[in-house]
Amino acid sequence: MIRSVNPATGEQLATFEPDSEQSVDERLTAAVEAQQRYRGTAPSERTALLRRIATTLRDKADDLALLISQEMGKPLTEARAEIEKCAITCEYYATNAIGFLADEPVRSNASQSRIVYDPLGVVLAVMPWNYPFWQFFRFAAPALAAGNGIVLKHANSVPRSALAIAAVIHAAGTPEGLVQVLLIETPKVAELIADDRIAAVTFTGSTEVGTIIASQAGAALKKQVLELGGSDPFVVLADADVQAAAETAVKARFTNVGQSCVNAKRFIVEEPVADEFVAAFCAATDRLVVGDPLDATTTIGPLARADLRVTLHEQTRRSVEAGAKLLRGGEPVDREGYYYQPTVLDHVVPGMAAFDEETFGPLAAITRAATADEAIRLANRTEFGLGAALWTSDPAKAEQCSRQLDAGAVFVNGMVASDPRLPFGGIKRSGYGRELGPHGMREFMNTKTVWVGPATTPESECLVIRPDETDLFDRGNGVVTTPYVGSWNSTHNGVTTGTTTFKAGTQIPLHSHNVEESVLILRGSAVAVIGGERVELKAGDATWVPAGVPHHFINVGEDELTIYWVYGGRAVTRTLTETGVTVAHLSDGDRGAVASR
Repeated sequence: MIRSVNPATGEQLATFEPDSEQSVDERLTAAVEAQQRYRGTAPSERTALLRRIATTLRDKADDLALLISQEMGKPLTEARAEIEKCAITCEYYATNAIGFLADEPVRSNASQSRIVYDPLGVVLAVMPWNYPFWQFFRFAAPALAAGNGIVLKHANSVPRSALAIAAVIHAAGTPEGLVQVLLIETPKVAELIADDRIAAVTFTGSTEVGTIIASQAGAALKKQVLELGGSDPFVVLADADVQAAAETAVKARFTNVGQSCVNAKRFIVEEPVADEFVAAFCAATDRLVVGDPLDATTTIGPLARADLRVTLHEQTRRSVEAGAKLLRGGEPVDREGYYYQPTVLDHVVPGMAAFDEETFGPLAAITRAATADEAIRLANRTEFGLGAALWTSDPAKAEQCSRQLDAGAVFVNGMVASDPRLPFGGIKRSGYGRELGPHGMREFMNTKTVWVGPATTPESECLVIRPDETDLFDRGNGVVTTPYVGSWNSTHNGVTTGTTTFKAGTQIPLHSHNVEESVLILRGSAVAVIGGERVELKAGDATWVPAGVPHHFINVGEDELTIYWVYGGRAVTRTLTETGVTVAHLSDGDRGAVASR
């Protein structure tokens, strides 16, 4: 029996019979069949689906946040923020996935090869209870954008959240069968991993369970992404803004009642500012409000399960017995539910439970370091390597120390947090693989090389732009655009092409487009500033701009600069002819619009 229990009261909210073996078998088959159809859909259809999911999440945000708070104890304000973050991530991939999926041309005299990205198939997602929606959607958004199918096995303590995810997916118009949510007992996971219909596995949870998942997936030779435990250091050097560091440190430790792999857990402070930091940290801790997670003023709700509270209290007791100084808390809260006092330990050293073990709850361990070098050594003295925070006012020191920290992410003068734009994951016993950003999408894709010899390149896949088929558009200030207005441009294929000429010393102003743009330098030399990144280009070089990214081109040569551009295309072949420009290897969705010579 699978049970949903309110951790604030201990009340049983609902019970569910596990899915039968026949039901699981039928739904695995349905997922495979749906994914085989879905993988052939245009990327634009998949991104439209993600936008619908984002809208559905926001439409149901109040009900979903209430469900999260009731089922795992997260304060309601944080639960609402979790739903919004899911929606933002869906929108991020809706905006950027087409660019991430673009073929990458690799040109040589002998071939016109390219790297393409294909979906792997149906991915099994074994997800935890602490962020019941976010942990799923941060994987699901890129997986769906990539063309994969999904089977979700959620933590058995949040079955109602799992079913609510299924309802969101259905309401958004996701193809029938593509995302399957199974309510099964944990021992059944091994059978799913071994099943040939599962192509890969993603798991977020404890290191202990992660090693089991890894061995099972490895035995089946299946790709895995593992986001496991953490004991993240929060390093405060003597030149840091101590007050800001302490305020942020309290948030970094006690968000989600301290139940996150990426919560800061060990606060390693350089000795000259340790007393000041401890005083500010305790003062901020005193302002936390323990109470009903449905109360808007509550900042510390209950732990999600009774056993988690027992484990945390035992870690606190053992640390104090070993010499740690108890400054705040240290006991369960005397009320119904699984509450624990916000707890602060000072003078924690290696060998104590609060330093060596992952503490999953509202327990902060403060360690004092004699020097900055010792602080980095202490930060790295752990079997984990998920995230790390570093506080210093010296940019050179920040650069040096951030490279010395053993972690999948280092946040300087801030708290570690996941961001859909940035890859997220760990090293050592915190797991391997990455989620989010383009890296997260490609974890569950086949990076395929396609080699095309020159004799086999179909003429029908080329477009020739002829100068005599164009009109001029004078932008002023020495910038003239020559758009191509032939039949290849149309509302149907959504592609616009042309050339722009810049006199020496001129530039096109900062702008952006709602579709991606491929650019080929025909003549002269330029600097392109794309999303704040500088790219130097000369005649024959090509670049591209993702949709929605601000950019401008600057003529840095002594002569005119001429660029050829394609809005809505993928990549440009560097082929110049006497009659014009040949462009090949556009997106699959644009193939039908490509004309013959």
